[in-house]
Amino acid sequence: MEAKILVIGGTGNIGKELVKLLTENGHKVRAAIRPASRTEELQAFGAELVSANLEDQTSLVNAMNGIEKVYFATPFVPNMVELSMNIIKAAKESEVKHLVKISGAGADLEAITMAKWHRAIEKEMEQSGIAYTFLRPNSFMQNVVNFSSHTIKDHGAFYAPIGDGQVAMIDARNVAKIAFHVLTEEGHENKAYYLSGPEAISFQKMAEILSDVTGKSIRYVDVPAESARQSMLDAGMPVETTDALLELYHINKLGYTAEVSDSIEMITGQKAVTFESFANDYKSAFKD
Repeated sequence: MEAKILVIGGTGNIGKELVKLLTENGHKVRAAIRPASRTEELQAFGAELVSANLEDQTSLVNAMNGIEKVYFATPFVPNMVELSMNIIKAAKESEVKHLVKISGAGADLEAITMAKWHRAIEKEMEQSGIAYTFLRPNSFMQNVVNFSSHTIKDHGAFYAPIGDGQVAMIDARNVAKIAFHVLTEEGHENKAYYLSGPEAISFQKMAEILSDVTGKSIRYVDVPAESARQSMLDAGMPVETTDALLELYHINKLGYTAEVSDSIEMITGQKAVTFESFANDYKSAFKD
């Protein structure tokens, strides 16, 4: 049986888990990868691998040969919109029937740069003539691992300019389960789902939970926005994405990302993962 589902972004936190879910449940999956990507896990899952460059529409068309449904998550880079437009154009050329996009919470409001980027892509999908589903998750719990595990390991602290703001963070594994249902069931076409964890949580509370789970003292340090900006620029992050991320941090601080959704339970029939459960599952990432 030839693969009918293409996963673009298969090595990411969501994509890798999605490929695993699809293959475990008997679906033939093709995963589009970049040449330098680590693919051992995807190969172990039994996915068909195809090399694709998001800047090259022809390679995307080739990757979509025979494909009916495409899931895609584009990297958070200054040309994110352009890369996504290439995917949509390739999908139209390849007569794909359903596009599933990882968007962002509040994309429909277009209040910050990140939301405007996501919404521009969504609008193009709406006008493409292809059935679409927008998954709009809140911030990922896994970002604590990706961006702060090294400082937690090195000196027992993590840093952000968020103050006492609460965020209804979501486990990326829950997002993968939603994507699995959307790709394998009828009735999700032309819909948008806001996705969150089961509670809004402050970074101070996160530090307390991480301390309890790991048995080591872990602190959250609130830093000025300008200090955070300089750290990101020093780490090589482009100015455009740095400023967009700081806008997100600002609305986190103001409490605009604290809304809790029941979409996880409604679609999957399972409770959303709590931050405490996440911390237990990933505790090795935070220990020396």
